[in-house]
Amino acid sequence: MNPRALDEEFTAFAAAAGIDLERAPLPTGFDCMLRFYAQQRAEGCRLEEDGDMLLFQWGIYDSGNGAMFEIDLTRQVILPDELDDDGIWQLHLTYRYTPSPQLEALGDGNRWCDSPADLPAFEEFIRTSSSVAAAAGLTSNEVAVDFGCAG
Repeated sequence: MNPRALDEEFTAFAAAAGIDLERAPLPTGFDCMLRFYAQQRAEGCRLEEDGDMLLFQWGIYDSGNGAMFEIDLTRQVILPDELDDDGIWQLHLTYRYTPSPQLEALGDGNRWCDSPADLPAFEEFIRTSSSVAAAAGLTSNEVAVDFGCAG
């Protein structure tokens, strides 16, 4: 798979599975991203050099439109022919919720998955996380898929 078209590849992967990412509930969207990582390798992105990883993160952030509680699953690739930080690209699948005392109490945090070999433990961490459990009964304000240079 072409890592420069990660967003298009992911959207096509989801569509082939019958998933509308902008309307999918969090468990469905995250499951799709996890399967995409498990089944599709990014060409030239070296696993042994952290070239294709996942990041799960949560917390209350303000991206300029007011504070929102975000739960995000990111696929990060390092493009093989780029120098320095210009080669670090991230595909985000982000669920945003109106903050509440329950969500604020969760604080913020993250966890990385370094390779497909680490995926089972990473998936278990996500599935049992308090942030996912808290958001399970809520309707998200927004689901966003974003792809861009993180360097």
